[in-house]
Amino acid sequence: MRNHHNLPTLLIVAIVLTVTVIACKNGTQKSSSEAGDVLLDSCRLTDTTSFVKSNGERCAIYADANIVYPKSFQDHAATEQLQRLFAAFVLNAPDSLNLDDAMHATVSNTLHQYDFVEQWPNEEEADEETDAQLIYKYNTLTTVRVCYNNNGVITFCKNEVVKKNDKTTSETNRYYSFDLTTMSYIDLHKLFREDALTDVTQLLRAQLLKQNNANSDDQLNDLGYFNVDNLTVTRNFCFSDKGVTWSYLPGQLAIDAVGEPKILLSYDQLKPLACDASILNRLN
Repeated sequence: MRNHHNLPTLLIVAIVLTVTVIACKNGTQKSSSEAGDVLLDSCRLTDTTSFVKSNGERCAIYADANIVYPKSFQDHAATEQLQRLFAAFVLNAPDSLNLDDAMHATVSNTLHQYDFVEQWPNEEEADEETDAQLIYKYNTLTTVRVCYNNNGVITFCKNEVVKKNDKTTSETNRYYSFDLTTMSYIDLHKLFREDALTDVTQLLRAQLLKQNNANSDDQLNDLGYFNVDNLTVTRNFCFSDKGVTWSYLPGQLAIDAVGEPKILLSYDQLKPLACDASILNRLN
């Protein structure tokens, strides 16, 4: 996870770093699609850093990741293509990293979002600190899972949770879908005509009113939806047997207390707005 959570910007004067691969399970899941079988593996990794701030306060960050990833698909070439897509979009990794390195980077990057590091002159003294002396403890957990796999489409959900002193301060879900027939990332242009996005926005607005039993934007505002005027068709969507669900991050559409608003539009609603060769035409 790269810059999804804003930990306080600290002047760090000492660092202790450990990296551990807990377990990787081989061939634990097999998912079917019209384009062939996707063999999925899962891997758990941990990474830890601790430091002392310039004011003497001691902090620690514990990062964990449970990642379900594509192990194999059809043949060697197709497997490499799918794994590259997974690393680039789901793990946000550069092309220079292979899948294994990308998974490790997902964890370690959580700890190193802020590299304003000034080395402590006596690091042994900092190393002797114990957990009992910690003032701040951050736990981050990244979980990647498959939430849809049908009709030649596979969707991964990346859930990210941040806790401060064991209290959850942030939780987000991001979705990434891939077309297994063309081996490509599914963006809005693979679903809708370019001139239809305004119509999709209106459908989202109407459905948001309906699912909240509201008759106006003012009523939505009273419920905590402060940004309805700026509701847009985003890339954060996932597929299901019922339709396409858009998920909005906390604070994006509504106050944090509302959580992540989700808006489902059925395929019957969306197919009239589909572009030529739209993926929507093979989903139901």
